[in-house]
Parts: sequence; structure tokens; C-alpha cells
Amino acid sequence: MIGKVTIGKTFGGCVHYVMEKDWAEVLNEKGVRIQSTIVATQDFNRIRWQIPKIQTAVWHTSISFAYDDKVSNELMRNIANEYVNRIGLKDHQYLVVRHNDSRHQHLHIVANRIGYDGSVTTDKWCKNRTARLCDHLEQEYQLTIARQHRSKGLSLDKITGKHRIKLEIRQTIQDLLDHGIKGMELLKRKLSREGIETRLYKRQNGKAYGVSFRKDGIAFKGSTIHRELSYNKLQKQLDLNRQADRGLGL
Repeated sequence: MIGKVTIGKTFGGCVHYVMEKDWAEVLNEKGVRIQSTIVATQDFNRIRWQIPKIQTAVWHTSISFAYDDKVSNELMRNIANEYVNRIGLKDHQYLVVRHNDSRHQHLHIVANRIGYDGSVTTDKWCKNRTARLCDHLEQEYQLTIARQHRSKGLSLDKITGKHRIKLEIRQTIQDLLDHGIKGMELLKRKLSREGIETRLYKRQNGKAYGVSFRKDGIAFKGSTIHRELSYNKLQKQLDLNRQADRGLGL
């Protein structure tokens, strides 16, 4: 389990990101109506404006699981509930959403730092606290220990040649996306460090329309690696990561 925390200013963009992504599945909620992103945002804001001086009221945690772990909806709900209770958000509004858009199993928790009673959960050392808590939870639930097994996903032991390289590229890109990479240029630099070259195809007006990736002298179009890695869908994911990180409102 790997947990990432972002503290944001407005609920709109974050709620939109977690609820509207393809194949998103709401697993649990507390004090938030889930008929629409607009209604959910209104519910969060109704409590957060009790203390308008707290500008960063959005607590957004994503928790990713190892590829080999079998994680049911019930298990995700239990882990999310334990996380919320132990991190200090027990008596606060929150929303738990599972994303099923990739083989990389992960959930998102959007919570209000402002409690019903007007208390404010501290965000001090939130990243370190989350990392330690994830370590404890994965042991309690007998999941893969992330710090000991940095699995890249599917086992590559029996895959060779061109198919192995394609899978390595796919897994490297997906890991970067799941960890919140927010721009094409940054993605290119990160991939370059992993020995993967990125090439954008552009029209005469300079607008990009396609992307390919090369490793060990073998190149693939993004869409042939995975349908979610076409240029348009990849750019959409990068934009969503940027929106979630900045907490842009609707």
C-alpha cells in the first residue's frame, strides 16, 4: 500500500476528479450526498465555511495497492474507514471512491478538515503520518509490504522480447500517472530517466495529436500499448491530475 496526500483549497475539482473519472465507484460516504458532484461539493462547503479562515480545508488521500493483492470493495471500505479514524478525521465528512480504470488497484478519500463541531484536523506531517499508517494497515490486513516489494505490476518473469518491453513501458507510465504526474514535459523527463523515450506527433499548426514510446530500440504507439495511453486520453489523465492537485473549483 502506498498513500499520497494532497491538501487543497476547494472541493469542486477534487470531487469532480474522483467521482467523474471513467469507471469510478463510490464505496462509502459520510455526511455527503452522492447524487452529483455539485451536490457533494455543496455538502462539503456547507461545513467548511463554518471556519472561513481555514483556506486549505480539502484532505485528499489516494491509496494504491500492490498488483498481486486481491482487494475487494469490502476490504477497501474497511481500510478507508481505519485510515479516516486513525488519521484524525473520524467525526468529519468524507467520500471514498474506487477507481477501476486500470489494473492498478487504488482508492481515493476526499475529506473535510473541518469537523461538524468546528474542530480542525491538523495537516502537519500528513504525508509521513499517512506513510506510517499505510505500513501498519498493510500488515494488519496481510497485504503486500510496499516498502519491501516495489512491484511494478504483472510478473515479467515469463514474458520476453517485444511484449516484455511493451509491458515495462505501460507499467512505468501507469505508476507515474497513479502518483500524480501533472504534465507531458515532466512525464517525458521522468520516463527518460527510466530509459524510455517519448515522441509527440504534431500537425503543421504545432498541435500534438499522437504519442509513441521507445525503449531498447523498440517503439510503440501509445494506443497500441494500452487504449488509455493514446495521446488524447493520456493528456486527459495529466489534466485531471493537475486539477486534483490544485483543487480547482467547478
